[in-house]
Amino acid sequence: MNSNEEKILREFVRKTFVAKMFQEERQNFLQEQKVRSWVRSLISEVKEENRNTVISEAKDMANPHPNTGINKLRDAIRKAKPSIKSKFQQLTSSVEQRESFSNHLLAAFVRLFDQLDALSASQEAEGGLETAADELGDLAAPPEGSDVETELEDELDVQLENFLREIDIDVQDADENDVVSDEIAAEKEQKKNLSQVEKDVEKKKAQDAEREEFGSGIEGDATGRNQAFDAFNLVQSYFSDNYLDLDSRDDRDMFRKWGLYNLKLLLDSYEEELNPGIETPNIENPT
Repeated sequence: MNSNEEKILREFVRKTFVAKMFQEERQNFLQEQKVRSWVRSLISEVKEENRNTVISEAKDMANPHPNTGINKLRDAIRKAKPSIKSKFQQLTSSVEQRESFSNHLLAAFVRLFDQLDALSASQEAEGGLETAADELGDLAAPPEGSDVETELEDELDVQLENFLREIDIDVQDADENDVVSDEIAAEKEQKKNLSQVEKDVEKKKAQDAEREEFGSGIEGDATGRNQAFDAFNLVQSYFSDNYLDLDSRDDRDMFRKWGLYNLKLLLDSYEEELNPGIETPNIENPT
């Protein structure tokens, strides 16, 4: 091979193979840079979120609060945050939707704490009655030779026999003319024959009724209300379970007061992320 042929071969190899290899390496480098830039942006976003978070998870674990109610609240908010944020930040069409979401969600939590307090008060009242009964002590046994126990047994036997007789009569009557059972069977048969679209419509109607009851007495956009309804159903148990674990009235007061306050701050921070309020600079058209 003479020098001219070798030169032509080298040029061919350079253009055909080497140039292609350099191009692939360059593309890989650019792709790697894009990935690195994306990862750095995610890290920065997470750091910024942690700085703005009202309750920092790592800090909470390392430094428990002196009040048990606050520690239980931290656990509830930590679990609930992702669902609330996701539902809230799906509402991007208007500020009114997000305002409605916030109002309905906070009102739902106020109702929840009221219901939990009422339930606890009812249980405490029942416990008080049992305690009062215990303080009376055991009732005195009937005197020897009395027929009280025998009379009670006879009376119970009579009542049981009458009860069984009434059950037999009711069953016979139901077999002769069971209107209620027929209506239930007809309703089930009707639902069975519905198409999937009709079933979806029926399900939507029932859901809409629940959502209207959820938002009763509160004005606001219906879409925001619906999102708040879904979010509340997802996170309600986190708060109610932790709240009911607390026996101390002071712990519950701290949980409720700071729970509502922190939920409001979280919703405000999510709104700030979507609508930071940065003014657009006035740039004139150069043409």
